[in-house]
Amino acid sequence: MGQREDLLDGAKRCLIERGYAHTTARDITAASGANLGSIGYHFGSKEALMNEAMIELSTEVVEHLRVPEGASLTTTWQGLVDSFAEQRDLWTAVLESATQAIRFPELRERLADAQDEARKVLGGRLSATDADAAGAVQFALIAGVMMQHLVAPDRAPSAETIVRGLKALAGGTA
Repeated sequence: MGQREDLLDGAKRCLIERGYAHTTARDITAASGANLGSIGYHFGSKEALMNEAMIELSTEVVEHLRVPEGASLTTTWQGLVDSFAEQRDLWTAVLESATQAIRFPELRERLADAQDEARKVLGGRLSATDADAAGAVQFALIAGVMMQHLVAPDRAPSAETIVRGLKALAGGTA
């Protein structure tokens, strides 16, 4: 791996371990083994490097959204709920990236692209007519449930509760 990739890996580790606001350029260079000047050379600024790292993390998270063929809705949600607990730091970094995007137009645009991909993945097995709507609704639900699990995991809904609520909203029986 080259210095650029080392810096990206170091920045991703820092985002996950320390968060955006608490990561310094020196933290990144310590985590990457690169020198301080290499951040400016490869990325122009620490913020540009951090934004690139957040994009990569957000793209990696899309893989958590892929549903195994034939998985039930409860199994799918159980996998997500488990992921919120098992990879809490990763999901926290993703949430922080969304708040940072408000201030960085390029980051906002690239995260919007990642969100588009996530919605496609989530709606992928449905007809073209329903895929966009289903992907958008599932993405919104995941974001809300993720936030609940990050803030108060002991009060957040279980997979069974989520599915029961979806069925109730759809007019089905729980």
